[in-house]
Amino acid sequence: MDAIAAAPSGSESRYYIHVEAGVYQEIVCISKEKTNIALIGDGADVTKITMNRKVPDFETWETATFSVYGDGFMAQFIAFENPAGEGNQAVALLSEADQSSFYRCRFLGYHDTLYAKAGAQFYRECDIYGTVDFIFGHAAAVFQLCHLYALPAASEMITFTAQGNKNDGKKSGFVIHNCIKNEFNGAYLGRPWTSLSTVIVMQSFLDSFINPAGWLEWPGHSTSTVTYREYLNSGPGAATGGRVPWPGYKVLSQPSDAMPFTVGQFIVGDSWLPETGIPYTSGLF
Repeated sequence: MDAIAAAPSGSESRYYIHVEAGVYQEIVCISKEKTNIALIGDGADVTKITMNRKVPDFETWETATFSVYGDGFMAQFIAFENPAGEGNQAVALLSEADQSSFYRCRFLGYHDTLYAKAGAQFYRECDIYGTVDFIFGHAAAVFQLCHLYALPAASEMITFTAQGNKNDGKKSGFVIHNCIKNEFNGAYLGRPWTSLSTVIVMQSFLDSFINPAGWLEWPGHSTSTVTYREYLNSGPGAATGGRVPWPGYKVLSQPSDAMPFTVGQFIVGDSWLPETGIPYTSGLF
């Protein structure tokens, strides 16, 4: 946090901070005026930022070990952790930064691990661990070539996503693109945090642990107005014959139907990702 405080405010160019190998036990917040900050670790297996905060001791957003609000943020080769444990809402990372990007990072938690709160976001070759709603928020976020790991939970239903499109005129939705999901029996791809919840799972490998219904109802939230889509997924959990019969769920069959959810179109990545140096696929694989 001392390094963040020493960084310039309102920077229009990239400001790099090298985070050396080690375990950093602290709450870190990158405020809105700290723009274009880049944190570069020595590897997600050796560079970790961790703190144990949970609900009800704190509000959900306050539990975040690492919070970023400054636009243009980038992190590479770092692990973000909240080890509060099963049964507690506890955020490892919260991003409300537009055009934020994460490359080869690791997000470690249980319930509400990754809070993709707002703005355009991109995750590439990241490992994300959790149990309930462990990727949630209102952002327009694309996850590409990531590994999503559902952890065993003794008394909770496993849900990968809880997307909350707020219909506020901003692009909102999660795209799981060419990722691998493993591995706990009975897990669901997501449930609707709001009635306009938007999640697209495409060209990804789904292991046998995925519940045949695919998606889980959230009592009190409409399923007729959600946008849940699957496109050309593979693996034993990819069969769509037993999926939910909701009006808001569809299986896409044509590339033209999937293209609006690609990096190039959904988060307009071609206009800002090249500057980061992070590899990405603009269209379909």
